[in-house]
Amino acid sequence: MSSFRSACRTGPRRVAFLSAAVVAGALVSGVGPAAAEPTSFAGQQVNWGSCAWYSPVFGGLTPECATITVPRDWRSPGDGHTLKIAISRTKATNPAQRAGVVFTNPGGPSSSGITLSWSLGSAQPKLASRYDVIGMDPRGVGGSTQLNCDIAVDPLLVASNYDSRDMSDNAVAARTAATKAIADGCAANPLTPYVNTWQTAHDMDLIRVLLGEQKLNYVGYSYGTWLGAKYAALFPSSTGKVVLDSNTSWADDLAGSWQLMPMAFQRRFDDQFAPWISRGLFSKYLGKTADEVRASYEAVRATYLRYTGLPGAGANLDGLVRTWMYTDANLFTAAVNLGALKACIVDNQDWSQLGVTLCIFAYVNDVNANLPTASAASTQQVTALLQDPAGVRAGKQDVVADAFAAARQATGETLPLNGVFYSVRCGDGGQWHSPSWWENYQRQFGSSFPLAGYSIPQEVCAHWTLPAQRLPNPSPRDLGPVVMVQSELDPATAYENVARNTAQFQGARLISVQDNGTHGLYGLRGNSCVDDLVNAYLVDGVAPAERTVCASLPLPLETAVHPVAGPVDDRTTPRSTRAVLVDQRVSQEIEKIIS
Repeated sequence: MSSFRSACRTGPRRVAFLSAAVVAGALVSGVGPAAAEPTSFAGQQVNWGSCAWYSPVFGGLTPECATITVPRDWRSPGDGHTLKIAISRTKATNPAQRAGVVFTNPGGPSSSGITLSWSLGSAQPKLASRYDVIGMDPRGVGGSTQLNCDIAVDPLLVASNYDSRDMSDNAVAARTAATKAIADGCAANPLTPYVNTWQTAHDMDLIRVLLGEQKLNYVGYSYGTWLGAKYAALFPSSTGKVVLDSNTSWADDLAGSWQLMPMAFQRRFDDQFAPWISRGLFSKYLGKTADEVRASYEAVRATYLRYTGLPGAGANLDGLVRTWMYTDANLFTAAVNLGALKACIVDNQDWSQLGVTLCIFAYVNDVNANLPTASAASTQQVTALLQDPAGVRAGKQDVVADAFAAARQATGETLPLNGVFYSVRCGDGGQWHSPSWWENYQRQFGSSFPLAGYSIPQEVCAHWTLPAQRLPNPSPRDLGPVVMVQSELDPATAYENVARNTAQFQGARLISVQDNGTHGLYGLRGNSCVDDLVNAYLVDGVAPAERTVCASLPLPLETAVHPVAGPVDDRTTPRSTRAVLVDQRVSQEIEKIIS
């Protein structure tokens, strides 16, 4: 691992912090805030109304929605170009004790955050009693003015004819041309240069002003930790309490976070998922040792490629498995589906539609006979995998694979692709490695981290031609304690990210969850230790200790936590925890947006 970490830590470092206030800030080397909001924007009314996406049958708190107007470019707010930003809120349920607002962001970049105010507020009544919880679709996303790039279809089609693990010269050249086509398509959109974290942070501060708040308190997940840290750096005097959950390397650059992903996804799969399979119900189908489970997945992937006849099917399956690694609950989903694929296309030689269908139902009946009713397995996902493989999407964090799949169904010369994922990551700077660097990364680490080591390095940012907007780091001299929450085996934002963050920001407080691999913890997953500590900080003003370790909850179908060797110091006795029920509708909505 030392060579991997060394390779991942090369590259430019962040520029020094520049303290600036909202109204007095000036652009210095492109990293500070813009001047004060013009009256034409700061004087607009926020007209709250019902939310089109919400129904009373959802239960929980009743959200309100609104749309505000922001300048396209906060450097030139009077140039006449504007964007629409969709926001939501749940109002504090105890108005007499109201403490302000808490902004939220679910990650991405490119995730819609409009429903997170309802999800988090409904899941955390203590927080919702004291704060208006604010959700937002960042510029380019969802109900806000969207950034859609027109991408040439032909390069995508050529690249889709190769498996992501194919490192032949032709395959590498095809993927390089495809990722360049995505970069070029987004560069051609005149909105792209204005969709980045610097601009979004200014949108947030305008919303704070419009709501009449002196301080913006914040809870962000995944990429939302980057956004929150950069808002605090740009607007320290307007920053209140900050909770950063599932951390990027926000004191370094976004490239560092993505370079660690293949290792982190593989660690979650190899060190927690595979052993869990091997000691439980699904060992019957996938293996009685972790090594057998890993071998079963490779057999499933190879056979699935043959079964579908689609070169991109392997990457799509890898992407689905990575998405299932995000939560403990979805480990069960992964087990059901991989077990079905193993039973019905690897171990079953009858690939006729009838033969596969009968196998699936026999498998599900066999599984359900040994499960509690509440955990019943479903045929829906695996049926889609086997009967409509062309319609399968790779899941979270694999926009390139999804573009390949979309190209196979495109009818024109170009296809629309939401470009926020790349305009933010590439436009924020730090993604400056060349295509050959990423090719070497694949060759060096792909076989060690096959679940993501071939797909994630298909890097569009290597071809980015638009100027980057570098960003400052927050300073503990200007802020109160920043609370970080991190699971030990997080597959998408590796635990290793927090080391540089804590080294750079001396006021950081870290809550680690040992033996846990969930991406997104506070308020969402029912871990009472995490929720109680964060609520004590946000609601009661009691910051956690500099380092706190929480115990994990057992994995699905288990009653005890099985230790996993990982980066959290196991000499620290973790604080006890208990499971807190999270409403099913809230959980379902959270699964869609936390990325």
